[in-house]
Amino acid sequence: MNGRVVSFAWGRGLGHVSRLIAVHTELRALGWDSLLLTDREQRLTEDHGFAQVTIPTDADSLVGEPLCGTGPSVDHRLARALVDQALTTGDVVLHDVTVQRELYDRAARLGCRQVLVHRFQRNRPDPAAWVARHTPAIVQVYLLGEPGREETAHGVRLTGIPHVVRRLLGTRSPWPPGTGEPRIAVVAGGGGHADAPAFLDAALDAVRTYGSRTAGPRHDPRPADLLVLTGPNFRGRVTVPPGLSGPVRVTPYLGPDHDVYRHATAAITHGGYNTVQELARSGVPAVIVPGVRDFDDQRVHLRAAAGRLNAMVAEPDPDAIAQALYLLLRSGRRPMPAAPSEPDGAAALARALVLP
Repeated sequence: MNGRVVSFAWGRGLGHVSRLIAVHTELRALGWDSLLLTDREQRLTEDHGFAQVTIPTDADSLVGEPLCGTGPSVDHRLARALVDQALTTGDVVLHDVTVQRELYDRAARLGCRQVLVHRFQRNRPDPAAWVARHTPAIVQVYLLGEPGREETAHGVRLTGIPHVVRRLLGTRSPWPPGTGEPRIAVVAGGGGHADAPAFLDAALDAVRTYGSRTAGPRHDPRPADLLVLTGPNFRGRVTVPPGLSGPVRVTPYLGPDHDVYRHATAAITHGGYNTVQELARSGVPAVIVPGVRDFDDQRVHLRAAAGRLNAMVAEPDPDAIAQALYLLLRSGRRPMPAAPSEPDGAAALARALVLP
């Protein structure tokens, strides 16, 4: 008998949303229903055809790790009422890294099965101990990128699965037909994290410097065709530096029918978990500039994926980024001729959720 899986997608960044869509897409293929709760409406969720319910959240809404800057305080009675109406006995609750308080509490009262997906977090060196302390109704944790691991600690089952990466719905290029090279995608992490403005300024300045280094015989800068993807949560300003040749296209969001990386000559990105998995899937040459997050350590993701990436790591400095881009493209490193097989962590997790 088929059922329903309910998740909360923390919309402060797109990482949780993207991973949950990957898993719920596999659940849909198995005939199961899905419901995504979120703190803000997500176009990505809509584009993948999933129902979503927006509930009020604030810094106290996440169990065990309230974050700063999550917005003004809210009346949690409304959140509880919405979750009470949405969740039913028999639902399976899938938490992705963060645990939403109202959803967890309601599921515990109803006796719903609850599981947690975990990826590296500085504040959770021992995920089983964290779960046992903060969310004892969760008895199963799935560890991303650790296939084959199986153990029990603090009464919590730990199961390693391959990495999870959201499948695209199409392969359209975001560049117009006939666009020349180099086509450089500049992608801010976290859907437009607070450090996105500084990152974008440094990346665009780096492309200007790269153009000057590769100037032709007449000392004209080599033009690059830039696509700047700021993320839907971006609230800053994109400033094009003087002397940057070539067109610059800026957009907050591209739908899942576009394949940005496969059509790029190179990319300049942050190094979040999902970005790293997408870069590994595409094989595009990339300059990765690790961002700073509350609990995440993007350098850990980069070290873990080093053998699967066609990339160089640079500090958040225009000259360092320009040097890495110059070396990357001068070496002639091109996208991998055959796309590596995508991780099947989403499929593995979906099967684990629906099997009795």
